[in-house]
Amino acid sequence: MLRALAWTCVLTLEKDIVLKVTAYIPVYNGAEFVGPNIEGLLSQTHPVDEILVIDDASSDATGEIAASYSGVKVIRHPVNKGVAAGRNTALRAARNELVAAFDADCVANPTWLATLLPHLEDPKIAGAGGRLVEGVQRTMADRWRQARMAQEWGPNFIRNPQFLYGCNTLFRKSVILEAGGYNESMRTCGEDPDICARLRQRGFDLVYDPAAAATHFRRDTTRSVLDMYWRWWRFGNQAYPNGVRLRSVLGNALFVHFRYNFLLPAKTDLRAARLDLLAMDFLALGYMPYRDFRLLMAARTSPK
Repeated sequence: MLRALAWTCVLTLEKDIVLKVTAYIPVYNGAEFVGPNIEGLLSQTHPVDEILVIDDASSDATGEIAASYSGVKVIRHPVNKGVAAGRNTALRAARNELVAAFDADCVANPTWLATLLPHLEDPKIAGAGGRLVEGVQRTMADRWRQARMAQEWGPNFIRNPQFLYGCNTLFRKSVILEAGGYNESMRTCGEDPDICARLRQRGFDLVYDPAAAATHFRRDTTRSVLDMYWRWWRFGNQAYPNGVRLRSVLGNALFVHFRYNFLLPAKTDLRAARLDLLAMDFLALGYMPYRDFRLLMAARTSPK
Protein backbone atom coordinates (compact mmCIF):
# COMPACT_ATOMS: atom_id res chain seq x y z
CA MET A 1 0.00 0.00 0.00
CA LEU A 2 2.88 2.40 0.77
CA ARG A 3 4.35 1.89 -2.68
CA ALA A 4 0.97 2.50 -4.28
CA LEU A 5 0.65 5.72 -2.25
CA ALA A 6 4.10 6.86 -3.41
CA TRP A 7 3.14 6.27 -7.04
CA THR A 8 -0.12 8.13 -6.55
CA CYS A 9 1.85 11.15 -5.27
CA VAL A 10 3.88 11.03 -8.45
CA LEU A 11 0.70 10.91 -10.55
CA THR A 12 -0.76 13.84 -8.64
CA LEU A 13 2.34 16.04 -8.78
CA GLU A 14 2.94 15.47 -12.48
CA LYS A 15 -0.47 16.27 -13.91
CA ASP A 16 1.04 18.06 -16.89
CA ILE A 17 3.32 15.14 -17.79
CA VAL A 18 1.93 12.32 -19.92
CA LEU A 19 1.67 9.30 -17.64
CA LYS A 20 3.68 6.41 -19.02
CA VAL A 21 1.93 3.09 -19.42
CA THR A 22 3.21 -0.26 -20.63
CA ALA A 23 0.66 -2.36 -22.52
CA TYR A 24 1.13 -6.07 -23.11
CA ILE A 25 -0.57 -8.81 -25.10
CA PRO A 26 -0.11 -12.47 -24.05
CA VAL A 27 -0.75 -14.51 -27.17
CA TYR A 28 -0.55 -18.03 -28.55
CA ASN A 29 -1.17 -18.57 -32.27
CA GLY A 30 -2.94 -15.24 -32.60
CA ALA A 31 -1.69 -14.12 -36.00
CA GLU A 32 -5.24 -13.26 -37.05
CA PHE A 33 -5.79 -10.90 -34.12
CA VAL A 34 -2.48 -9.46 -32.94
CA GLY A 35 -2.24 -6.77 -35.66
CA PRO A 36 -5.64 -5.12 -34.96
CA ASN A 37 -4.92 -5.39 -31.23
CA ILE A 38 -1.64 -3.49 -31.58
CA GLU A 39 -3.27 -0.91 -33.84
CA GLY A 40 -5.92 -0.32 -31.19
CA LEU A 41 -3.22 0.35 -28.61
CA LEU A 42 -1.36 2.69 -30.99
CA SER A 43 -4.59 4.64 -31.54
CA GLN A 44 -5.21 5.50 -27.88
CA THR A 45 -5.97 9.15 -27.15
CA HIS A 46 -3.60 8.80 -24.18
CA PRO A 47 -0.41 7.45 -25.80
CA VAL A 48 0.92 4.06 -24.73
CA ASP A 49 4.61 4.36 -23.88
CA GLU A 50 5.57 0.72 -24.41
CA ILE A 51 3.94 -2.30 -26.09
CA LEU A 52 5.06 -5.84 -25.26
CA VAL A 53 3.84 -8.92 -27.10
CA ILE A 54 4.46 -12.11 -25.13
CA ASP A 55 4.55 -14.83 -27.79
CA ASP A 56 3.81 -18.08 -25.96
CA ALA A 57 5.69 -20.37 -28.38
CA SER A 58 3.28 -19.75 -31.28
CA SER A 59 3.61 -21.96 -34.35
CA ASP A 60 2.06 -19.36 -36.67
CA ALA A 61 3.25 -15.88 -37.71
CA THR A 62 2.20 -14.12 -34.51
CA GLY A 63 5.72 -13.02 -33.58
CA GLU A 64 6.63 -11.84 -37.06
CA ILE A 65 3.46 -9.77 -37.41
CA ALA A 66 3.94 -8.16 -34.00
CA ALA A 67 7.59 -7.37 -34.71
CA SER A 68 6.63 -5.59 -37.93
CA TYR A 69 5.13 -2.73 -35.90
CA SER A 70 7.65 -0.04 -35.01
CA GLY A 71 8.39 0.14 -31.30
CA VAL A 72 6.70 -3.14 -30.38
CA LYS A 73 8.90 -5.51 -28.37
CA VAL A 74 8.28 -9.25 -28.81
CA ILE A 75 9.27 -11.63 -26.01
CA ARG A 76 9.03 -15.28 -26.99
CA HIS A 77 8.61 -18.21 -24.62
CA PRO A 78 10.61 -21.26 -25.78
CA VAL A 79 7.70 -23.52 -24.78
CA ASN A 80 4.00 -22.89 -24.29
CA LYS A 81 3.40 -21.87 -20.67
CA GLY A 82 -0.09 -20.36 -20.63
CA VAL A 83 -1.57 -16.91 -20.15
CA ALA A 84 -0.64 -16.59 -16.46
CA ALA A 85 3.05 -17.13 -17.25
CA GLY A 86 2.79 -14.63 -20.10
CA ARG A 87 1.42 -12.06 -17.68
CA ASN A 88 4.31 -12.61 -15.28
CA THR A 89 6.83 -12.32 -18.11
CA ALA A 90 5.28 -8.99 -19.12
CA LEU A 91 5.32 -7.64 -15.56
CA ARG A 92 9.00 -8.48 -15.16
CA ALA A 93 9.86 -6.82 -18.48
CA ALA A 94 7.63 -3.71 -18.23
CA ARG A 95 9.55 -0.48 -17.72
CA ASN A 96 6.56 1.38 -16.26
CA GLU A 97 4.59 1.03 -13.02
CA LEU A 98 1.21 1.24 -14.76
CA VAL A 99 0.61 -1.84 -16.90
CA ALA A 100 -2.32 -2.44 -19.24
CA ALA A 101 -3.20 -5.96 -20.37
CA PHE A 102 -5.19 -7.09 -23.40
CA ASP A 103 -6.20 -10.53 -24.57
CA ALA A 104 -4.98 -11.16 -28.09
CA ASP A 105 -8.44 -11.19 -29.71
CA CYS A 106 -9.57 -7.88 -28.18
CA VAL A 107 -9.28 -4.34 -29.55
CA ALA A 108 -9.46 -1.26 -27.33
CA ASN A 109 -11.65 1.73 -28.11
CA PRO A 110 -9.51 4.88 -28.57
CA THR A 111 -10.45 6.34 -25.18
CA TRP A 112 -10.02 3.11 -23.21
CA LEU A 113 -6.78 4.10 -21.47
CA ALA A 114 -7.76 7.74 -20.91
CA THR A 115 -10.95 6.56 -19.21
CA LEU A 116 -9.26 4.17 -16.77
CA LEU A 117 -6.18 6.21 -15.82
CA PRO A 118 -7.92 8.67 -13.45
CA HIS A 119 -9.07 5.79 -11.25
CA LEU A 120 -5.45 4.95 -10.43
CA GLU A 121 -4.99 8.35 -8.77
CA ASP A 122 -6.64 6.79 -5.73
CA PRO A 123 -3.89 4.96 -3.76
CA LYS A 124 -6.37 2.33 -2.64
CA ILE A 125 -7.13 1.29 -6.23
CA ALA A 126 -4.85 -1.51 -7.43
CA GLY A 127 -6.48 -1.97 -10.82
CA ALA A 128 -9.29 -1.01 -13.15
CA GLY A 129 -11.02 -2.82 -15.98
CA GLY A 130 -13.45 -2.02 -18.74
CA ARG A 131 -16.36 -3.55 -20.58
CA LEU A 132 -15.85 -6.17 -23.29
CA VAL A 133 -18.37 -6.06 -26.15
CA GLU A 134 -18.83 -9.25 -28.19
CA GLY A 135 -18.14 -8.22 -31.78
CA VAL A 136 -18.83 -11.58 -33.45
CA GLN A 137 -22.28 -13.17 -33.21
CA ARG A 138 -22.44 -15.23 -36.41
CA THR A 139 -22.92 -18.73 -35.06
CA MET A 140 -24.86 -20.45 -32.31
CA ALA A 141 -21.58 -21.00 -30.48
CA ASP A 142 -20.79 -17.28 -30.61
CA ARG A 143 -24.21 -16.37 -29.23
CA TRP A 144 -23.92 -18.99 -26.50
CA ARG A 145 -20.51 -17.58 -25.54
CA GLN A 146 -22.07 -14.14 -25.08
CA ALA A 147 -24.92 -15.58 -23.00
CA ARG A 148 -22.77 -17.86 -20.81
CA MET A 149 -19.30 -16.29 -20.72
CA ALA A 150 -19.66 -12.53 -21.03
CA GLN A 151 -16.46 -10.88 -19.78
CA GLU A 152 -18.05 -7.78 -18.30
CA TRP A 153 -20.20 -6.71 -15.36
CA GLY A 154 -22.87 -4.74 -17.19
CA PRO A 155 -23.56 -1.06 -17.96
CA ASN A 156 -22.98 0.44 -14.50
CA PHE A 157 -19.81 1.58 -12.73
CA ILE A 158 -18.80 -0.77 -9.88
CA ARG A 159 -16.24 -0.29 -7.15
CA ASN A 160 -15.08 -3.74 -6.14
CA PRO A 161 -16.78 -6.09 -8.58
CA GLN A 162 -16.33 -9.78 -7.89
CA PHE A 163 -13.11 -9.57 -9.93
CA LEU A 164 -11.71 -7.90 -13.05
CA TYR A 165 -11.73 -9.93 -16.23
CA GLY A 166 -8.17 -10.12 -17.52
CA CYS A 167 -9.10 -9.33 -21.12
CA ASN A 168 -8.71 -5.54 -20.66
CA THR A 169 -7.23 -4.21 -17.42
CA LEU A 170 -4.93 -1.53 -16.03
CA PHE A 171 -2.93 -2.44 -12.90
CA ARG A 172 -0.15 -1.18 -10.72
CA LYS A 173 2.73 -3.54 -11.47
CA SER A 174 4.26 -3.34 -8.00
CA VAL A 175 1.17 -4.52 -6.11
CA ILE A 176 0.81 -7.61 -8.31
CA LEU A 177 4.47 -8.52 -7.90
CA GLU A 178 4.27 -7.98 -4.14
CA ALA A 179 1.26 -10.33 -4.07
CA GLY A 180 3.35 -13.04 -5.73
CA GLY A 181 2.35 -12.52 -9.36
CA TYR A 182 -0.13 -14.61 -11.31
CA ASN A 183 -0.63 -18.29 -10.46
CA GLU A 184 0.98 -20.06 -13.42
CA SER A 185 -0.55 -23.43 -12.49
CA MET A 186 -3.88 -22.04 -13.75
CA ARG A 187 -2.38 -21.53 -17.22
CA THR A 188 -5.23 -20.01 -19.26
CA CYS A 189 -8.25 -19.63 -16.95
CA GLY A 190 -8.80 -18.44 -13.41
CA GLU A 191 -5.61 -16.44 -12.99
CA ASP A 192 -7.52 -13.14 -13.11
CA PRO A 193 -10.06 -13.80 -10.30
CA ASP A 194 -7.24 -15.38 -8.29
CA ILE A 195 -4.98 -12.30 -8.39
CA CYS A 196 -7.94 -10.01 -7.74
CA ALA A 197 -8.87 -12.00 -4.62
CA ARG A 198 -5.30 -11.75 -3.32
CA LEU A 199 -5.17 -8.00 -3.94
CA ARG A 200 -8.47 -7.52 -2.11
CA GLN A 201 -7.10 -9.55 0.80
CA ARG A 202 -4.17 -7.12 0.95
CA GLY A 203 -6.54 -4.17 1.36
CA PHE A 204 -6.72 -2.85 -2.20
CA ASP A 205 -9.85 -1.99 -4.18
CA LEU A 206 -10.71 -2.60 -7.82
CA VAL A 207 -12.81 -0.58 -10.26
CA TYR A 208 -15.01 -1.65 -13.17
CA ASP A 209 -15.79 1.22 -15.55
CA PRO A 210 -17.98 0.27 -18.54
CA ALA A 211 -17.12 3.56 -20.26
CA ALA A 212 -13.72 2.00 -21.01
CA ALA A 213 -14.79 -0.37 -23.75
CA ALA A 214 -13.09 -2.94 -25.93
CA THR A 215 -14.38 -5.30 -28.61
CA HIS A 216 -13.96 -9.08 -28.61
CA PHE A 217 -13.35 -10.68 -32.02
CA ARG A 218 -13.18 -14.33 -30.96
CA ARG A 219 -15.03 -16.81 -33.16
CA ASP A 220 -16.15 -20.15 -31.74
CA THR A 221 -17.24 -23.58 -32.88
CA THR A 222 -19.39 -25.84 -30.73
CA ARG A 223 -16.30 -27.76 -29.65
CA SER A 224 -14.18 -24.71 -28.85
CA VAL A 225 -16.85 -22.91 -26.84
CA LEU A 226 -17.65 -26.01 -24.77
CA ASP A 227 -13.95 -26.53 -24.12
CA MET A 228 -13.62 -22.93 -22.93
CA TYR A 229 -16.73 -23.28 -20.77
CA TRP A 230 -15.27 -26.35 -19.04
CA ARG A 231 -11.93 -24.62 -18.49
CA TRP A 232 -13.75 -21.65 -16.92
CA TRP A 233 -15.42 -24.12 -14.55
CA ARG A 234 -12.26 -26.13 -13.88
CA PHE A 235 -9.91 -23.24 -13.17
CA GLY A 236 -12.14 -20.23 -12.54
CA ASN A 237 -14.02 -22.05 -9.78
CA GLN A 238 -10.89 -23.87 -8.59
CA ALA A 239 -12.67 -27.21 -8.85
CA TYR A 240 -11.06 -30.31 -7.33
CA PRO A 241 -8.61 -28.46 -5.04
CA ASN A 242 -7.88 -31.73 -3.21
CA GLY A 243 -7.55 -33.87 -6.31
CA VAL A 244 -10.15 -35.31 -8.66
CA ARG A 245 -11.97 -38.45 -7.49
CA LEU A 246 -14.87 -40.49 -8.89
CA ARG A 247 -17.12 -39.39 -6.04
CA SER A 248 -16.38 -35.70 -6.72
CA VAL A 249 -16.95 -36.17 -10.47
CA LEU A 250 -20.37 -37.73 -9.84
CA GLY A 251 -21.23 -35.14 -7.22
CA ASN A 252 -20.35 -32.25 -9.51
CA ALA A 253 -22.32 -33.79 -12.37
CA LEU A 254 -25.47 -33.83 -10.25
CA PHE A 255 -25.17 -30.86 -7.89
CA VAL A 256 -23.15 -28.40 -9.98
CA HIS A 257 -23.36 -29.11 -13.69
CA PHE A 258 -27.03 -30.07 -13.69
CA ARG A 259 -28.28 -27.57 -11.13
CA TYR A 260 -26.20 -24.50 -11.96
CA ASN A 261 -24.53 -25.02 -15.35
CA PHE A 262 -27.68 -26.41 -16.98
CA LEU A 263 -30.96 -25.97 -15.13
CA LEU A 264 -30.81 -22.24 -14.41
CA PRO A 265 -29.58 -21.09 -17.86
CA ALA A 266 -31.86 -23.58 -19.64
CA LYS A 267 -34.90 -22.12 -17.88
CA THR A 268 -33.84 -18.66 -19.01
CA ASP A 269 -33.40 -19.77 -22.61
CA LEU A 270 -36.70 -21.64 -22.61
CA ARG A 271 -38.62 -18.62 -21.32
CA ALA A 272 -36.95 -16.42 -23.95
CA ALA A 273 -37.63 -19.00 -26.70
CA ARG A 274 -33.91 -19.14 -27.50
CA LEU A 275 -34.11 -22.70 -28.76
CA ASP A 276 -30.68 -22.69 -30.39
CA LEU A 277 -29.06 -21.76 -27.07
CA LEU A 278 -31.21 -24.34 -25.30
CA ALA A 279 -29.75 -27.00 -27.59
CA MET A 280 -26.25 -25.86 -26.58
CA ASP A 281 -27.29 -26.08 -22.92
CA PHE A 282 -28.09 -29.78 -23.42
CA LEU A 283 -24.76 -30.36 -25.14
CA ALA A 284 -22.96 -28.69 -22.25
CA LEU A 285 -24.84 -30.90 -19.77
CA GLY A 286 -23.20 -33.94 -21.33
CA TYR A 287 -19.84 -32.33 -22.12
CA MET A 288 -18.99 -31.06 -18.64
CA PRO A 289 -19.12 -34.45 -16.83
CA TYR A 290 -17.35 -36.02 -19.82
CA ARG A 291 -14.40 -33.65 -19.42
CA ASP A 292 -14.39 -34.16 -15.66
CA PHE A 293 -14.24 -37.93 -16.23
CA ARG A 294 -11.34 -37.52 -18.67
CA LEU A 295 -9.54 -35.49 -16.01
CA LEU A 296 -10.13 -38.30 -13.52
CA MET A 297 -8.68 -40.89 -15.92
CA ALA A 298 -5.65 -38.71 -16.61
CA ALA A 299 -5.05 -38.28 -12.88
CA ARG A 300 -5.23 -42.04 -12.32
CA THR A 301 -2.74 -42.86 -15.08
CA SER A 302 -0.25 -40.05 -14.47
CA PRO A 303 3.00 -40.89 -12.62
CA LYS A 304 2.85 -40.23 -8.88
